Amino acid sequence: MTIRALFSTRRPIDRPIEKVIDYSATDDARLQSEIEEYEITDNVDKCFTRFLDVYDAGVRTGQVTEIGVWVAGFYGAGKSSFTKYLGFALDSDRKIADRPFLDFLCERITSVSLQALLRTTARNHGTAVVLLDLGSEQLADNTLASVSTVLYWKVLQYAGYSKDKKLAELELKLQDQGLYDKFRQAYREKFGDDWETIHNDSLSGVGRAAQLVPTFLPKDYPTDTSFLQMRSERAEDLRDRAKRIIELVRNKSKKQNILFLIDEAGQYVAPRGELILNLDGLARNFKELGQGRVWIVATGQQTLAEIVEKAAYNSPELNKLRDRFPIAINLEPSDIREITYRRLLSKSNEGMIRLKEDFSRQGQALLNFTRTAVRLKLEQNQLVDVFGE
Repeated sequence: MTIRALFSTRRPIDRPIEKVIDYSATDDARLQSEIEEYEITDNVDKCFTRFLDVYDAGVRTGQVTEIGVWVAGFYGAGKSSFTKYLGFALDSDRKIADRPFLDFLCERITSVSLQALLRTTARNHGTAVVLLDLGSEQLADNTLASVSTVLYWKVLQYAGYSKDKKLAELELKLQDQGLYDKFRQAYREKFGDDWETIHNDSLSGVGRAAQLVPTFLPKDYPTDTSFLQMRSERAEDLRDRAKRIIELVRNKSKKQNILFLIDEAGQYVAPRGELILNLDGLARNFKELGQGRVWIVATGQQTLAEIVEKAAYNSPELNKLRDRFPIAINLEPSDIREITYRRLLSKSNEGMIRLKEDFSRQGQALLNFTRTAVRLKLEQNQLVDVFGE
């Protein structure tokens, strides 16, 4: 029997495996490949159950005291996959080839009670899910932007607005005044194409919008030039921004329950006190405005208690953040070994029988040879210490 034949045929030993789970990888083939590799240990089962229990209580009663969840785990422990798959399962619009993602995740869960809890929560509490990876989606022109700012622009894209700041603010203003649909129709009639095909283009989009804006907003922009020369810096406090974020998501999704998943939050905010305070304020406003229906889940390589303990600076601010994210979910490093074995070393039935037979015949000799080799190596190292190489 060859070495290859020892391993399970369900997962070829030489198959490609994604090393890093990325929030942005959402095409059907990639997503199906990812979820089929996912392994749920006893600890991961408990982590899913803990979140679903508190989330269900919050959105069902509206009387939850906290909505901040901190998911901690060593690099490779599965923070990104845990939050990504949880969010996709709760999002009824997320499908793989017209089949709900929820079904794929449930197939990876061995616990009947967890399957039932996940399906019940997803069915009873329709949830809009917004995922933000601060490692890859931070603003290119401002890498130190606050979490609320990065999330705001992420939500604008989620809601279908422009990536260009000036055009996004124009779209929001037109939307607020009930003029956005008429503006889009006017653009189609004038340019023979949909506005969305160009609204992310900072040059052509602004130039063409300027030709139409005076018709819709004559008091603010009486001429083409007035819009082109517009420089807008909105004076908006954090509560206003949190309210706007919630409104944008609810208007787009038509759902009251919202789950914000923010990956790499710990690494992003820990070095700077103002970033910590901004995340703290964002979570506090989501709690007050959402009334148990708006949740924020952040990930970090360390628990908040460990971050505070080891911080050489910003510890007062970090303590506040710990109070704002009191629901702790910890993915254990020990899971890495178990998951690796399940994904890479699972044996075929024939291979397992063959290995057991070989070990019963030669196992004792193998153990003796191994002990002898280890002992000889230790003695060799001792001699080198005494006499040198």
